[in-house]
Amino acid sequence: MTQHDDRLIFLIGQARQRLYTRLDKALMDHTGVTTAQAGALFFLSREDGCLLLEVARGLMLDKSAITRMADRLVKKRLIERRPCPRDGRSVRVFLTPAGRRAARRCLAIVKAHNDTIKEGYSQAEIETFSRILRRWNSFNI
Repeated sequence: MTQHDDRLIFLIGQARQRLYTRLDKALMDHTGVTTAQAGALFFLSREDGCLLLEVARGLMLDKSAITRMADRLVKKRLIERRPCPRDGRSVRVFLTPAGRRAARRCLAIVKAHNDTIKEGYSQAEIETFSRILRRWNSFNI
């Protein structure tokens, strides 16, 4: 008899690590960006020209982490920084044409991985799991 494992935090963390490891590899192999960097490109696809601080908030990253990520994306010529015309201390970030193309390629890879994850599960199981994840994401811990 298999013992039920209810260590949810551990199991979620383990699943997240495996998911990100596989997705990072696929994204790096095909686009040259990491999962986290792809998240920034996706965010900017919707909010191009936003403040760098808004990207940090949207991705739940601290200021130093988003600054380092932006540095790497600038070096890859996927985004560009511009001073905020209303506040000289703030920086706005914009996708370059190469960044837009990379975001589209990343999205296709993420969608393919998402489809793979759903294989073998019924629509009802997928909807239940999605509902649970959305509820967890709404917790204010």
